[in-house]
Amino acid sequence: MKIFLISLSALLLLPNFFNFSLEPKPGYNKIEIFDPSLSRINSVQKLINYTDSISQKKYAHNSLQYAMVISDVIEQRFYHGFSVYSLHKNWIAAVTQRLLGHDVANPVNPEDILKYPYAGCSQQAIVLTAVMKENHVPYRSLGFPHHYTTELKFNNSWYYFDTDMEPDMTIEDRDLKNWKHDGDSLKKFYHKNAASAEYGFGNSKKAIVGKINASPAPNASLFQTTTKYLSKLLWLFPLILVAYPRKKKT
Repeated sequence: MKIFLISLSALLLLPNFFNFSLEPKPGYNKIEIFDPSLSRINSVQKLINYTDSISQKKYAHNSLQYAMVISDVIEQRFYHGFSVYSLHKNWIAAVTQRLLGHDVANPVNPEDILKYPYAGCSQQAIVLTAVMKENHVPYRSLGFPHHYTTELKFNNSWYYFDTDMEPDMTIEDRDLKNWKHDGDSLKKFYHKNAASAEYGFGNSKKAIVGKINASPAPNASLFQTTTKYLSKLLWLFPLILVAYPRKKKT
């Protein structure tokens, strides 16, 4: 039994030493805006600091103009493709996703998402809303058949933002009163990603509007936080059983 428990402990520890993903790395399509040098921005605070530096602090952090600048930065910071935890970072989530096919290993913590040069639509939206949350700007999610975007509230009006598929929109175009949550009304702004927009928004579909200031993916966040710690500590439990064997009954 001791040999089995020690072997099990080694098996549970081993994945922590392999810093690679079980999922293929998404490639850059060379169509999106992407600046690989911005990968140095690997935290929400660094993202805010960089935005302040290029805007020369001309805009208040809770202003629509600042949101436009931060949106542009995020567009350049990532290219499209879902980031996934490697075995080293969270092997339980990585293996679970590989076996079950669910997206449980796609990070939903903005600090973790910013460790990768690529991110999916929902992940980029999470980064944007994390900054807006820091700046006390109301936000809510918008769900479409195969796409995920964000609305931000300024001066009692809601404005549309999509850093992933990078629509060519003016501030007026983004105002809710000019598109009224109608996915078809947005397609004309996606010149570079027309086919993706057609698929993402579906036909004659209204956006599913999330709750204001709701935490993104709370169930995934709980799972990933729990498994991240378990991935590092689970190997200890068999050793504890070895160190403290059950007493035999007399």
